[in-house]
Amino acid sequence: MVRTIPLEDPTHREFKAGRIAFNSADFSSTKSFSCASCHPDGHSDQLLWVLKTPIVTGGTQIMPRSTMPVRGLRDTAPFHWDGIPGDPYGGINSASLDKSVKPNSELNDPLSAPRHLVDAGLASTMKLGGDDSLNDEGKPGLMTGGERDALSKFLLGVTYPPAQRRAYDNELSARAEEGFELFHILGDNDPSKRKPNVCGDCHRMPFLVSTNTPGSGMEAPTWRGAYDRFLILPQGRLNIIDFPFYRRVAEEGIPERAIWKFSWGGRSRFDPVWDMVLEGSTGFSGSLGRQVTLNSSTTEDPLSTDLLSALELSAAEGGVVLQAEGLLIEEGKGRAIILQYDSTAKGGSYVETTGQRKVFSRDDLFALANENRFVGTFTGRHGKNADYDNPQPGIWAQGPIEKQRGAQKFPVLSKQNKTMVVSGRHLKEGASVIVNGRKTQGSVKLGDNERVEIELASLPPEGMHFVQLQNRDGLFSNDFIFHVSDKKVDPQQLRGKIEVAIYTGNLSELKRLVESGADVNALSKDADLPLSSAAFHGRLEHVRFLLQKGAVATARNRDGGTPLHVAALMGRFEIAKLLLSEGAKAGVRNKKGESSIDTVSGEWSDGVAGFYRFLNGLTSNKVDLQEIRKARPRMHKLLKDRPKATRSR
Repeated sequence: MVRTIPLEDPTHREFKAGRIAFNSADFSSTKSFSCASCHPDGHSDQLLWVLKTPIVTGGTQIMPRSTMPVRGLRDTAPFHWDGIPGDPYGGINSASLDKSVKPNSELNDPLSAPRHLVDAGLASTMKLGGDDSLNDEGKPGLMTGGERDALSKFLLGVTYPPAQRRAYDNELSARAEEGFELFHILGDNDPSKRKPNVCGDCHRMPFLVSTNTPGSGMEAPTWRGAYDRFLILPQGRLNIIDFPFYRRVAEEGIPERAIWKFSWGGRSRFDPVWDMVLEGSTGFSGSLGRQVTLNSSTTEDPLSTDLLSALELSAAEGGVVLQAEGLLIEEGKGRAIILQYDSTAKGGSYVETTGQRKVFSRDDLFALANENRFVGTFTGRHGKNADYDNPQPGIWAQGPIEKQRGAQKFPVLSKQNKTMVVSGRHLKEGASVIVNGRKTQGSVKLGDNERVEIELASLPPEGMHFVQLQNRDGLFSNDFIFHVSDKKVDPQQLRGKIEVAIYTGNLSELKRLVESGADVNALSKDADLPLSSAAFHGRLEHVRFLLQKGAVATARNRDGGTPLHVAALMGRFEIAKLLLSEGAKAGVRNKKGESSIDTVSGEWSDGVAGFYRFLNGLTSNKVDLQEIRKARPRMHKLLKDRPKATRSR
């Protein structure tokens, strides 16, 4: 032995152990396959499998499912197409459309969701029939409890690669920005639908997923990494060679862009969404991994100098660590040299990382390169806080991260209001504010219940913009839309904010809006009163507050219905009693001629159950179908025997 070279692996110890478990075939009964067999490099084998999964509601056999990536699982629970494994929220899923199920994982323990997935996989997919092996915890399968915990940590820590086409200056292209707007706000003009199909209503920020899809109970899977997946939909139903449209694409090599265009019918207006997919942040600066070599032949090359300028700017902003490795000739002798860019050293210079820690300006290095005394490769590297313990931050429209709750409400800033309120997680004090790819002056205030206030020192021009947050030496959040407009906020916008406050159960926000002048009797764009919205979502304290502030219990929605119609239909007994005490009349009829009594008079049927499933997809406070079935006769009796009103309006 001539020399021993120590190998230092900075990887998180348990993450590394989990990676070994993920790639080991020792944990399958046959010792012939591992988790990585179907998820190579944390990705997907792009095959259909029939595994031991529950039968969907109304089905007679287990459905085949396409393999989903392991990448980016953190903050996207529950997992798989059917919304069953690792579910910390509960509610409906594909196997239980008629009745909400309880969570099978702990909401406050992120590891419990992948651990549930691991236990289920080891008890079924990885286990041969007849294999009765139990681990040290008494659970089916060959992996110990400690190994399962390590594997769960690994699953939470697998990230998506840096965005394929994000520019090295870290700014979104105009076409990608258009894609974000189409996906999250404007929607696809599908001629078969009455209104545009807004993908972002279900594939929501921050990570383009959501759960409890009305009508199917399934997950809305992520669009992240679509550029690496040619098998789409749960059963790959578009990837059938007998379809002429698919055969044409298959004969071209199955380019992913052509496949995903099927999902929007090939309508060219929606094509910029693909640029959103290619450029949207997965946590890394566009400068990460970019390299430029400086020598006597590149000092005058415009692309090389522009790239180096972009890398220096990103390093100055904390987006990357800019490091140069090369050879320096001094006094006729060459030596290896490692430099790091320091924006605070002499106005921006390169400092040796070892030895004498000499300082070189950019001009110094260019002069040395022109004299053939220096050659070096400059690389944008990520900071030290980009491991398992420092996951990608996420920011999204205020409210629960997992729910499908209609259109996303993006903030509108103005000269009078430079602060946006969003929801966010994995953020630390002192996080930087990034606007349109560039660090900007601003502050981040972290509150309770994932509330985040972002205040900008100055505003960009009027229009649509993108904000990201970045922890020090860490990862970037997703790109989040906001608007700047100095137009006076109209009452409808305030009404929209009231709707969000009611939906999310944010009573303090509702009070703030009302105190600032919001009309408690204004109709929403969907033609509902605030009282009706509160009744629909079962917000008793919101109803009580609105009544105190002058909301009219007998007022009408545009369809002629009253808040009592809504409370009765949804089985909100305490709200119905309160409205009756405030003068609401059970006999008042809407434009269809229906009274609130009529809303609960019909016999229970599959059609009625289906209607409630549809309503559950719209409310943040879902009703249990078995309970509402029992409640309807009791509500009917309450309305028929209604107490005398204490006052009228």
